[in-house]
Amino acid sequence: MSEKQQVLDELKQAKQLLGDIKRIETKLSKYTASVFGTTKNSLLILLILGILYIGITSDGSVRGNLLPFLLFNLAVLVVILYIYSAKLTKIKLDENKDQINELTQKKKEMQQSLTSLNIGSSYLEMEILNKFEYYVRNNLAGSLKECAQEYVRELEREEQMNELKKIQANQDKLLDELNRIKEN
Repeated sequence: MSEKQQVLDELKQAKQLLGDIKRIETKLSKYTASVFGTTKNSLLILLILGILYIGITSDGSVRGNLLPFLLFNLAVLVVILYIYSAKLTKIKLDENKDQINELTQKKKEMQQSLTSLNIGSSYLEMEILNKFEYYVRNNLAGSLKECAQEYVRELEREEQMNELKKIQANQDKLLDELNRIKEN
C-alpha cells in the first residue's frame, strides 16, 4: 500500500471517529438534558402572556389588585415546576444511567483511538481533516507531515491576504479623503 493511501486511510479513520464521537455527544446531551430546561422558556412566556391578558383591561389599566395576586401565584407555580422538574431530571438520569455510562465509555475509547493515530491533536477537527484529504488527493502533500506544513502555509496565506485587505481598505479611505479635500 502506498504512503498516499495510508494517509488517506488514516484521515478517513479519524473523520469516522470524530463523527461517531459527535453522535455520541448528541445522544448524551439528550439523556442528560434537564427536563425543566427544555420547557422553561415556553412555559414562562405563556405564563407572562396569561398574566398580561388577565391583569390588564382593554383600555390598558390594571384590574384592581389582581396583578400582584397573579404574580405571586405565578412565582409559586414556577418554583413548584422547577422543583418537580429537578426531580424528573434526576429520575431521567437514574433511568438512563446504564446508557449514559455505556456511551461515555464508548466516547473515551474512541478518543483513545484518535490519539493513537499519527495525526496531531491540534489537527483533529473535521474541517482540517477535509483539507488534509484535499492536499493528498490533489498531490499537494504525500504525508501527514506535509499536510500539516501545507495547512500552516495556507493559514499564513490567509493571514497575509487579510492584512492586504486591511491595507487596501485604509488606502481606499485615504484616497476618498484626498478626493474630498480636492473637491473643497
